[in-house]
Amino acid sequence: MLQVIENMVDVKIGKMNLNFYPQLADKFQIESVPCLLFIKNGELVEMIYAFNSVPFLYEKIKQLLL
Repeated sequence: MLQVIENMVDVKIGKMNLNFYPQLADKFQIESVPCLLFIKNGELVEMIYAFNSVPFLYEKIKQLLL
């Protein structure tokens, strides 16, 4: 789903295996995976665990880009 979004919106999307970054899981208090973090200007803006659908993610990202 995120690959589709990446082609629709000019936004940087990355992924990582949280098993190799336990300090990041602690810092952001990630409770389960998958988890999508929205970071703007180096600050955590929002995190979601249920991706739902491409239209849902598209709208969420467009809201946060404003």
